[in-house]
Amino acid sequence: MIILDKKYTIKELNEINSFANGFVKGVVDLNLELIALDADMHYELADYLKEQRGSKEIDLWGFNLWLENQSINEILEYDSFINIHNNQLHGFPRGGMGILDLNIMEKATEVICKWIQF
Repeated sequence: MIILDKKYTIKELNEINSFANGFVKGVVDLNLELIALDADMHYELADYLKEQRGSKEIDLWGFNLWLENQSINEILEYDSFINIHNNQLHGFPRGGMGILDLNIMEKATEVICKWIQF
């Protein structure tokens, strides 16, 4: 698991660790504007951010990166079990694995782009 400490390109992320099939799980903290990458499960990254940086659960959203793709729309996807709970916390009783609130999704993308150059 890593917490990004500088801006990385997709190519640099691939060089840090040989992610299986160019796939890596990530969690973004919207409040502290942090990114954690590289665990088997999104909840492990969320726990890591809570323990290491004091992140709060409601601020954490899971995403995936498909590093071998070309555009941000093909690389970045919001698909995580931790998003189900957070969608419920934000008023979506039948929350899905994506981010259902467009403002939250925009903020998540903004923070991710702060640390990752697509």
